[in-house]
Amino acid sequence: MTEKAVEVEAVIVEEPTSELAVSYTPAVIDDNLAAVEAWVESQVELYRGCVIEYGDDERRAEARKAMADLNKMKKPIEAEKRRIKDAYTAPLRAFERRVGDIIGIIDEARGEIDAQFKAGEKAFKDARRAALQAEYEAVAGPVAALIPLDALIESAWLAPKSSEEWACGKLADKAARALDEYRQMEALDLEFKAEAVKAFCETLSFAEAVKRNAALVEERRRMDEFEAARAAVTPPTPRPEPAAPPTPPPAPPRPAPTAPSEPSFRWTVSARFDGTADFARSVADALAAAGVPRGSIEFGMCADE
Repeated sequence: MTEKAVEVEAVIVEEPTSELAVSYTPAVIDDNLAAVEAWVESQVELYRGCVIEYGDDERRAEARKAMADLNKMKKPIEAEKRRIKDAYTAPLRAFERRVGDIIGIIDEARGEIDAQFKAGEKAFKDARRAALQAEYEAVAGPVAALIPLDALIESAWLAPKSSEEWACGKLADKAARALDEYRQMEALDLEFKAEAVKAFCETLSFAEAVKRNAALVEERRRMDEFEAARAAVTPPTPRPEPAAPPTPPPAPPRPAPTAPSEPSFRWTVSARFDGTADFARSVADALAAAGVPRGSIEFGMCADE
């Protein structure tokens, strides 16, 4: 019977561990940098100390060619340096990537737990705060609209180790004291009472309320002093004289009464006299002066009778 050869590949399975163990062997770089440096020195020696006159076209061309030759000398040296650097740091980069992957697994798991923790914390505190709000409104009544719950609440009342019954009891005691102090504050005779009471409702502190009233009193005092000083250097603005009432337009003149007209008569004057034409004209002038219209005066010549 012929036996067949069986190839077996051994797989080494490492036991899981939390301890990171790393061993490394420092790399040894063998090079001929000393020889290369000597060659570079011999090549650049030709270019040291040379003076280039810019007005000389031939010298300018030689300078440009010299710089190009020096760049060519540098390129292969830099290329070899990059090759060695990549090979030298390749294991380090692989190691860093692997460690980063493991850290990422840890951070992802931690992030999920943190999100769950914060969601649970918010749900618990929202429910506890709602219970405290209901208790506060029942104890404080309408004053709960003036003194917010945040002015009374304490962080211990929202802690998971505290019971809801205990927290509501603490709140009821504190709310009762706050209501009593609120009534005392309302009874005080303060110049800026509304602002002082508002400060008390926000802080539950008599000291802050009194401080707020004192600050407003001082601010008003300074403003009064300022107004007095301003009035001392600023002449008072004269008050405008009241405007005279507008003069009514004159009444239109009444038409004079018309005398009753006398009855008019048409009359004719006929006269006969002897005289010259000049005498006749003088007679006409006399009649016109007496009011007889000239158009009604006629003169004619009569034959002797």
